[in-house]
Amino acid sequence: MVSCRVTQTYDTGSCVYFYFAFKWTEEHTDPLGLYECLEEKAREEILASGGSLSHHHGVGKLRSRWYPSQVSGSGVELYQATKQHLDPKNIFACGNLINSKL
Repeated sequence: MVSCRVTQTYDTGSCVYFYFAFKWTEEHTDPLGLYECLEEKAREEILASGGSLSHHHGVGKLRSRWYPSQVSGSGVELYQATKQHLDPKNIFACGNLINSKL
């Protein structure tokens, strides 16, 4: 099952949520791996079509691998410097965007 809904509209585009579900049977021995594969392919297509990595929910661990390519090296460095300054013990959102020791 696949469905979607438009939740917000803006001058520059809209926020579209996609939902999908599949029946887990013995032929799908790794449902989490199947989900991750579907998410990866969908995210690659969204980014290739000019969509964004996330909306107001943030990027998080699931989509963090695409973060550097979406914000550039300078964006990653700015995030790391800000994180180091404001959260030097790496307590908040630990590993959500950049999985590194700060």
